[in-house]
Amino acid sequence: MQKSWLINAVLFQLAWFSAALLTEFAVVLISLLLVLHFLLLDRKLVDAKLLMLAPIGWLLDSVLLHFSIISTSNDWIPLWLVILWCMFILSLNHSLLWLSKLAVHWQSLIGAIAGCSSYMAAISFGALQSSFPWLWQIVFFALSWAIVLPLLIMLRAKIIFRNIQTS
Repeated sequence: MQKSWLINAVLFQLAWFSAALLTEFAVVLISLLLVLHFLLLDRKLVDAKLLMLAPIGWLLDSVLLHFSIISTSNDWIPLWLVILWCMFILSLNHSLLWLSKLAVHWQSLIGAIAGCSSYMAAISFGALQSSFPWLWQIVFFALSWAIVLPLLIMLRAKIIFRNIQTS
């Protein structure tokens, strides 16, 4: 269990860089990393339940796509981004579990900085595009992640607590 955070961190970083550098070509690789996560880590049932949070990320990216804050090679959220959100959600239960011990304002600040940085990096790698000015990109990404990260952490706790009660 102690090494699960490291395994998850490595798998998520591999997934993120695959998505950022390979985009559509990364779908198979990210899918394999997702399967590998479930094969190697021991919280399989809880992790599977946490995947119900992934649509929140899909919704966020769909909204960003709808308002052309980000764009991709097609009009819909690409499959590589859908699977990447699954990997991120699983990280909340492993390598990013430490975030759940922080106050909400720290979660928001970390979400604003890390979420924004992730999108900006994806744009610089060419995985995503944006026609918005740089400053507006930062504002949109930071505000959305300042809300979404604490929300996901709170919902994760509710799922975990419900899982403990029913066990």
